[in-house]
Amino acid sequence: MSIDLSRLQPLGWSNFFTAQIPLEQFESARPARVVRVERGCWFVDSGLEAFPATLAGRLHHIHTDPHYVTVGDWVLLAAHAPVIVERLERRSLIERREAGGIDAQPLAANIDLMLVVSGLDGEFNLHRVERYLVLAAEAGVLPLVLLTKADLADDPARAVEQVRRRLPAGAEVLAVDALRAPLAGRLSPWLEPGTSLVVVGSSGVGKSTVTNNLAGQPLQETGATRRDAKGRHTTTARSLIRLPGGACIIDVPGIREVGLVAEGGVDRQFGAIADLARDCRFVDCTHQSEPGCAVRAAVDRGEVDPDAWAHYLKLLAEGRHNLAEHERRRRDRVFGKLVKATVAAKKQGHGR
Repeated sequence: MSIDLSRLQPLGWSNFFTAQIPLEQFESARPARVVRVERGCWFVDSGLEAFPATLAGRLHHIHTDPHYVTVGDWVLLAAHAPVIVERLERRSLIERREAGGIDAQPLAANIDLMLVVSGLDGEFNLHRVERYLVLAAEAGVLPLVLLTKADLADDPARAVEQVRRRLPAGAEVLAVDALRAPLAGRLSPWLEPGTSLVVVGSSGVGKSTVTNNLAGQPLQETGATRRDAKGRHTTTARSLIRLPGGACIIDVPGIREVGLVAEGGVDRQFGAIADLARDCRFVDCTHQSEPGCAVRAAVDRGEVDPDAWAHYLKLLAEGRHNLAEHERRRRDRVFGKLVKATVAAKKQGHGR
């Protein structure tokens, strides 16, 4: 039995994944995409329908990370059983820092486009949107910002312009009424067959409404937003859904905190400021009060938005701190394992 590309391509399969399968295994390989993850069970789709699968025991032993296989991953199954025996290399991985934690939490793998959804009914926050843009930049994924509930805003064009000034090249922002107006037509340039999208945002901004709108049917539960504009969780788990036009979309539960994993995405998102920083007199310039700071000089000349500059400094410091804490914890874990192994070896020696 050979791989049926016609069934896999609508799920996002491409030559990138085909190249990872040795020619001698191509006839027997059973690739599938992870469409949902629950405790101890991965739901995968090999082109016909989704079914539950388990992780091979050796993978549990080798990879202690509970997020080793996540939604959007492509995996290989055992020849005659629904068992995941290998995870293929990822094209991209969108991840964020867990609330109150240091370890990264993956949101979705092998994504082409991040739909950043923000409501115009009181939830809109430019800095929060920009945090998602940093996550997209870190993953090398194109962002598309959807400002929902445009019918409730007095001046949606103002919010659109605010976001547009912060977007990277090729990205776009749209003000939409996802509850009433069809979105498939407006988003058609980004919904090519085989494209994988992930929709992210706070609870109550209309992510599930956007997903249902694009799917053309109520696949995801939706709920009313509270009077204080704080949303309720309606999506409880990440799941991959096929859209009528041939694209796939992953709806992610509302995110309360958009913690950054590292500072790399910050420099990519704030490319103009990062370029200026290379001309600073001091390599370790903090871009605040040092003499010869090219960034601060550009701010003083009115060439850099002071708000963008201040947010850049905040996110850069956060990313560097999180990366340092992650490395410290990694060293502590390695040292802990070494101590346990040494103690065990001594006990074994005394036993003899």
